[in-house]
Amino acid sequence: MKHLGIRLAALALAVLLTVTVCGCTPRTDGPEKGKIQPLPGEVPVDLDGYEFTVLDFNSGRWNREASGTPFYDAWLQVMDEVEELYNCTITATYKAPGELFNTVQPEIAAGGKAADLVISTEWEFGKFLGANLMLDLNELEVNWDNEWWNKNLRKTTTYNNKSYVGGGSFIFDTSQTWLVYFNRAMWNEHGFEDPYELVDSGRWTYDKFREYARTAAKDNDGSGKLDSSDDIYGVIASDVDLCDAWFQSMGGHYFKADEKGKVVLACNTTRTYDIVEKMYNLIQKDDVYGFLGYGEAEHVQQFVSGGALFYCYMVGKDGLQDMEDDWGVLPMPKYDEAQEEYLSGVDHNSSVFGVTNTNEDIREVSIVLEALGRHAMILEQIFWPDYKDTYWRDPESERIVSEYVVGHGQHDLALIMQNCGAAFQAPRNRLFQTAFRSAGSDYSSYIDAVEDAIELQIQDFFEFE
Repeated sequence: MKHLGIRLAALALAVLLTVTVCGCTPRTDGPEKGKIQPLPGEVPVDLDGYEFTVLDFNSGRWNREASGTPFYDAWLQVMDEVEELYNCTITATYKAPGELFNTVQPEIAAGGKAADLVISTEWEFGKFLGANLMLDLNELEVNWDNEWWNKNLRKTTTYNNKSYVGGGSFIFDTSQTWLVYFNRAMWNEHGFEDPYELVDSGRWTYDKFREYARTAAKDNDGSGKLDSSDDIYGVIASDVDLCDAWFQSMGGHYFKADEKGKVVLACNTTRTYDIVEKMYNLIQKDDVYGFLGYGEAEHVQQFVSGGALFYCYMVGKDGLQDMEDDWGVLPMPKYDEAQEEYLSGVDHNSSVFGVTNTNEDIREVSIVLEALGRHAMILEQIFWPDYKDTYWRDPESERIVSEYVVGHGQHDLALIMQNCGAAFQAPRNRLFQTAFRSAGSDYSSYIDAVEDAIELQIQDFFEFE
């Protein structure tokens, strides 16, 4: 939560730096020139002027005053198309993160719906779930198998055969999916393998990441350890958020739904313990990692000044444009070569949506949601490609992001439900204390000691039989 302001600023910068590769001219081709035409396969419905209301924490969305960049112009186009084709209006109200729950809960208690669509950060959305305020999205007349919906998020947050958490094209999560920036000059200096061949061949793994970080790390000030800005770090990042992204990039999860739809602990496996040991070894034993504070400015400065081989963060970090050396991006490394695909963690400040369970306008909400999902597919197409002229330093960066980062972000109930009780916080907090602090290396013994208590609390929370 503490990094949200920085991240929204980074997101805004990334939007401003975007160069479009497809036009944002309203789609008016067809027999009736000048009129917005449906997209292929779309059958618009007349909603008789229905007002679709949105409650959001991000004032950059739905904002008709924001225009003049390809991305914001595309947002206006999406809203114009949906409003004209479906004879409805879209209006939005904004509340700062942390205020949404206190806005929605009293309105629901009074019998209102608060809004047709509620968009919050992951960490705040758990409050709605804990208070039982949200509708099972399966009750909507929406085809959640359509390409514009986030299926990974849906799968991860479905329990008791019900889904309360949504994500999709109009709040795509790639901009808050973690990746690895690398100093190309330093990489070449050490004679490392071609980075993109490593990725494409599936050999960009934790072991290779660790090997290169150890090779590059250097105690320049002679203190006997890496502890100052004069040193060269193998890896720098914000520790709490890196912990989640790194864990999930190697296939780790804190919770999952079993075959019966019950939420169970998922970090009590041999694979998890091996992942934690890998993290522990790099952080606690190798002396290659640098945590320079909770603000990102120090990390960026260290990387920009040539003081680190790897910088882990999300896409579009301000300040990298000023770096003298060339840099590129890689996905988060895999656990090993047998891992089927590159994965990463989506930050807990990313956006998710839901519908309140007092909303009786199911038909209208369903129709507008499906229309928004369909028409907003242009947003990510505009946001990512062709950063190269204004942001990327390496011509391969756009391809790497498109192929190995977009759509590869992972979600977990622990991040969403973190404010709903100690049971959701415990395994995640302990993993962080193990890998990045002084809890020792024995994560498995801790899980063995608390597993039954966590399972009981989870069972009670979800009212499992």
